[in-house]
Amino acid sequence: METIDAQERKLHAARTGLVIDLNGPAGNIFYLMGMCNRLVRELGLSEQLKREYETEINSAGDYQSRLTIMQKWFGIVFVG
Repeated sequence: METIDAQERKLHAARTGLVIDLNGPAGNIFYLMGMCNRLVRELGLSEQLKREYETEINSAGDYQSRLTIMQKWFGIVFVG
């Protein structure tokens, strides 16, 4: 079982500079949240980190705040 530190390093290393054009269907917040949920699973993050991400993204008040959280966690670059 990986430590939280090891998983955080894995999360940081996974920041690939994914670029998403917010114009069109990829800009839909539900699409984006689903994509980030898949990243959480694919990275195999611990339950603790998963809960931290879910708490942060679900407490965000608006679209821009959620985009900022996704950028912070996954290094996604949004254009459009």
